[in-house]
Amino acid sequence: MFKNLPYLALLFILPLQVFAQIPCSGGIINQAGTANDYPCSVLTYQSRISASAMGANEAQDSWGWTDPLNNKEYAIVALDNGTAFVDITNPTSPIYLARLNTHTGSSLWRDVKVYQNHAYIVSDSNGNHGVQIFDLTRLRTLTGSPVVTFTNSQVDGRLSLIGSAHNVIINEDTGFLYVLGAGTNGNNQRIFNLNSSLTNPPSVAILSAYGYCHDAQVVIYDGPDPDHQGKELFIGSFSGSDFLRILDVTNKASITQIGVIDYTNKYYTHQGWFTEDKRFFIVGDEVDEENIGFNTRTLVFDLQDLDNPVLHYTHYGSTPAIDHNGYVRDNRFYLANYSAGMRVMKVDGLYNTTPTMTEVAYMDTYVANSTAAFNGTWNVYPYFESGNLIMTGFGNAGVNGDGGLFIVRDPNYDNIDPVAVCQNIIATLDKTTGTVTIDALDVDGGSTDNIGIVSRSISGQTTFTCADVGSVFNVTLTVTDDYGHTDTCVATVTVEAETTTYLGAGTWTNGTPGIGSNAKISNDYNTSLGSIDACTCEIDAVRTLTIQADDYLKTEQDIIVNGTLIVEHQGNVVQTDPSASVIKNGTINVNVTSPNLRKRDFMIMGSPMTTESRSGVWNSSFIVLDFTPQNFLPHPNVPAGGTNFADDDGDWYNYHTGTLNPGEGYVNRPQSGYNDPTVPPTGRPFNFTYELGTLNNGNITYTNYNNGPAANPNGTPNMVANPYACAIDAASFMTANPGVGALYFWEHLTPPGTPLPVSNLRFDMDDISIFDGVTGLPAANDPGNAQGTAPNGIISTGQGFGIRTNGTAGSTGTITFNNTMRLTSGNNTLRGLGTVGEDLTPEKLLLEIREKTHGYGAFTAITFLESASDGLDENLDTNRLATIVSFYSHLDDGTGEFAIQTRGPFAKGKKIPLGFSSQIDETLEYEISLTNMEGLNLDSTTVYLYDHQENIITNLENDSYTFKSGKGVFHNRFTLLFKTERVLGPGETAIDSIDLFPNPTMKDINIFSPDAYLLNLEVFDLMGRKISQKIEETKNTYTLNLSGLNTGVYFIKIDTDKGSVTKKIIKK
Repeated sequence: MFKNLPYLALLFILPLQVFAQIPCSGGIINQAGTANDYPCSVLTYQSRISASAMGANEAQDSWGWTDPLNNKEYAIVALDNGTAFVDITNPTSPIYLARLNTHTGSSLWRDVKVYQNHAYIVSDSNGNHGVQIFDLTRLRTLTGSPVVTFTNSQVDGRLSLIGSAHNVIINEDTGFLYVLGAGTNGNNQRIFNLNSSLTNPPSVAILSAYGYCHDAQVVIYDGPDPDHQGKELFIGSFSGSDFLRILDVTNKASITQIGVIDYTNKYYTHQGWFTEDKRFFIVGDEVDEENIGFNTRTLVFDLQDLDNPVLHYTHYGSTPAIDHNGYVRDNRFYLANYSAGMRVMKVDGLYNTTPTMTEVAYMDTYVANSTAAFNGTWNVYPYFESGNLIMTGFGNAGVNGDGGLFIVRDPNYDNIDPVAVCQNIIATLDKTTGTVTIDALDVDGGSTDNIGIVSRSISGQTTFTCADVGSVFNVTLTVTDDYGHTDTCVATVTVEAETTTYLGAGTWTNGTPGIGSNAKISNDYNTSLGSIDACTCEIDAVRTLTIQADDYLKTEQDIIVNGTLIVEHQGNVVQTDPSASVIKNGTINVNVTSPNLRKRDFMIMGSPMTTESRSGVWNSSFIVLDFTPQNFLPHPNVPAGGTNFADDDGDWYNYHTGTLNPGEGYVNRPQSGYNDPTVPPTGRPFNFTYELGTLNNGNITYTNYNNGPAANPNGTPNMVANPYACAIDAASFMTANPGVGALYFWEHLTPPGTPLPVSNLRFDMDDISIFDGVTGLPAANDPGNAQGTAPNGIISTGQGFGIRTNGTAGSTGTITFNNTMRLTSGNNTLRGLGTVGEDLTPEKLLLEIREKTHGYGAFTAITFLESASDGLDENLDTNRLATIVSFYSHLDDGTGEFAIQTRGPFAKGKKIPLGFSSQIDETLEYEISLTNMEGLNLDSTTVYLYDHQENIITNLENDSYTFKSGKGVFHNRFTLLFKTERVLGPGETAIDSIDLFPNPTMKDINIFSPDAYLLNLEVFDLMGRKISQKIEETKNTYTLNLSGLNTGVYFIKIDTDKGSVTKKIIKK
């Protein structure tokens, strides 16, 4: 590159050379009869004019001009000793029209740009060359015969105050000219305003704060960073510091820096160019290949955030040649690659997850080699609308007169946009998957391009499900040609479900319905032939669809009933889309059968229909009551501490008339009166047919009322009911209503209103079962859960239940039922069986207490769950009911009275305090038993009950525990203990299972020895002082009173029939 060139006089005139296009074939441009077979790919060689033919030793930079008068195309070639003007309108017969001599002498660097039909030319290291300004319209009258030489005084203007300069940049959108490396300005940058004058523009600013800038691109920014859109930005290669700098030059008097781009292995930051969308900036370092030795390196920076540019991708070429100037047009990057010629790379791969730049064409004008040396192509210009590409450069840097101007072309060049043609389509769901996915070809109605379409894409929704059936969607088709030109059109997509029609005799027209089907009932169908899953369902007029017990109809979208839909008792109709409808143009019946009800039994019930009424489905019921929660006050005869559903004066319920509000629970006495003669002593079922309105779907809400903690310390009771013609999941209901901690069910065990022995309760709390989201607790009046009253998490159609809500007095809340709770199974009777969700894997045990004279009793449940804690957990720990006999657990500190307590994960050594209360005013015998226990850890654990009052420990897995008690409240009377069964290891004995509790203690310490009998206890302090206790009876437990000891650390020696052990005690 650094050669000393003598001035080469113009020896001859060569106005016209005629060439034939030579396509690239077999990887070369074959110039028969010459030594120049240029390596190539794709590109077609059109013509060449050597530097010597233009009166110079070498060609350097170049630019192009298209005459707006006639669209003629001109190559402007910077030479070592001037500037040549070549008409390339006919690229195979270019006409060398004229040359403008250098203002001073020869130089290795000359640069040119064009603005409004004028060329602006600078030269570096060339004395006071200045900026030559030449009016290109002067070329219009030239023919090339002869070639005209313009002397250095025949310019149309000259800016002399800059001296020599390396480069000239023009922002054609604003009309500002930037001279880079101006010699008289300390090799800094000077800015001129061409809007004032094209031939004598004023200088408006000097950019000197950042040192020498080698090249730049200046734009009005319209890229992706919204912070800087609309600004004039200067992205310069400041080779003096080897940084790329992003400058805001909008205000020429106050230029500021936005961002700096740095990278590794910097040697000479040379030049860069934006992609069309100004997201990426593609940069070359001129001598990194020469210094490091890798192949041509091209750096791509992501400028989505101009303040924080980042390196996005590094491309390495196929040769070690030096990279020089590179420009982007459309989706291609054109690189002057010195000894490797011009390389053309597609840049659309930069937007991929794994970015790429793919070389698609090249022509190498330096045949000798492709090494890292300054031979070959200096510049390319890719912006002619014709597709002509010009390449200019040295040739062999050591040979004068070679190189020059090359004119080539991509035979597949395309500057015409494709034409997108759309067609509207119907997208039909796959009945099995319930989805359909479309692609661009589906909506392409015959798009065209003059060369060819290389890609099609669609934006908008492309995958459709049942939720989209009946809707029309717009999608945009984009077609793209190889040069990245696009066109778009809009197609409509109508989504349909595939109809399969039931014809009778088990025959469907398109097979059994699936989740993508429209199930059309054109003959009577009974789900004894199979339940139905579908997207939509239609029942034809005079046809009947019957949903049998334990079967279901499940759709996502609408059910249209033109005939009859019958949902039998325990059948299920489920819709998943909350906006779907059940369109009733015919008849809908939902049949519900009650359990056996005696003469005075009642049920809490609700309606699965939208406008069912008291005078409709329950017309024959002699009493229907609704609830007024704001009137509820606990009955004074119910002992405090337990949850209470007995009102003080009975004014919280009223006779109901009119519509049954979906989601609300009502008292229904379906008998004809208190002494209904049709009801035997054992009771009988009652049948209800709901038929007014249509089926409820989607979100159903009930407004709950709160009386405040003063009036209702255990929460205000509200009555709700399952509003759907299917079972619902109780745990899902509680998840959707986090303020609800438990569900309460009346179990029809004892007729309300009948006085209970030695009890003043108006309603029997002992008939209520509880579900807390994990565990079901049987009603107290169901000994051993023999009648299966323990709720297991499924709520049947029409089933009502109680909840308790908390809030400030007078406030309200919203209880919500939604489609996520709905089930297709488990709707078996109004108190059906169910299972806990798979995400809850509790270990739990159920304890029962029952007195043996009258049969009163209660249950308490303990559950161990990963997501719980041993403290108070809202919605997991449920307060006991105010039953005649109550059995409950405490927290470790003795507080709380829980019917259901959920603790953290089960672990060895757990101890749970228990209490009980009795309202029976006589001394009776009570029995505590372990009713149920489940869970992997509990299966290998022995459960013991310790009675603190009687100092008795019982293995509840072997025996129940019997004791006597009178009326009263007995907190913390018992402790539940757990001993994990295991095979003793080497050196282990039965005394290793001995446990002490509580420890630390303030008074008593309990010694628990499940595997050995206690013989003697000795307590001593660190000084050896001791108290001793000999145990006369055969015992596994003993309570030792330490109240006489001072606070401190003590040791207890425990002698048993199987050995002795010493343990530490802390006395508080």
